[in-house]
Amino acid sequence: MRKVDHDSRREEVAEAAARLIAEQGLDALTTRALAKSLGCSIGVLSHYFNSKEDIVIAAFRWADQRIDLRMQEAIANDAPGLEDFFPVIKAGLPLDKESDLEWRVRLNLHAFALSHQASMAAERDKNTQFRTLMREMIADMQRRKRLRSDISPDDLTLIAFDIVMGMASNLLMTPFDKREARAEYLFRFIELLRPPG
Repeated sequence: MRKVDHDSRREEVAEAAARLIAEQGLDALTTRALAKSLGCSIGVLSHYFNSKEDIVIAAFRWADQRIDLRMQEAIANDAPGLEDFFPVIKAGLPLDKESDLEWRVRLNLHAFALSHQASMAAERDKNTQFRTLMREMIADMQRRKRLRSDISPDDLTLIAFDIVMGMASNLLMTPFDKREARAEYLFRFIELLRPPG
């Protein structure tokens, strides 16, 4: 029972850290500010995390798990076609308040990871998992002739991954009421991947 409480508290700290990062930036994430937002002492935080980097990685994982959950729900179709790919891509973009928060965390942590080895490893692992999931979906659609097959699934995965990452970054700088329209060209591009006939 104690482990569940410990895990639950770690999750609570990770969420609070993620929200602080998203709202005020990574520089605002201090143990003092985090403890204040949680209404606890700095000593309590050290019981759950060994370092600031551990907290940053936990915040990154918290945001990514939420993005993953939306994407898994979008992938739930057993025989995906191109029309099923749209919601998967959409689920991975910051098009509402919650996904905006998650992407702000991801991009702040991306910059942090450039100079912190453990964070870089965590981000690389997550990106590899996401690309693997996307590649499986693309290869399956090609096998079922629901996606053109004249481009390798590896190339399509890299293209889609890089476009989504870049699009997400650009959307964060776009007002909410213009984000759907801003992302529309991506869906027109994906439409070009439909097999002829």
